[in-house]
Amino acid sequence: MSGKRKLLTGLRLVGITLLIPAALWLFGGMLGVLPTEMAEIAGYSGLRVIGSAAVGGCLLAAIGSADI
Repeated sequence: MSGKRKLLTGLRLVGITLLIPAALWLFGGMLGVLPTEMAEIAGYSGLRVIGSAAVGGCLLAAIGSADI
């Protein structure tokens, strides 16, 4: 396995690992099941921070899935 292939596989793994809990927490917070107040950073709403983590996970997984 080449170095580039290992890097892309690692990015895909990190992205999915970040995406799954963030998406579950985001949907749980929107339904009122999970608290989102503890994710509040610098006055930004907790849902925005958690949603940003989910989007970041999607981007990393997409970059890792690219066949460059």
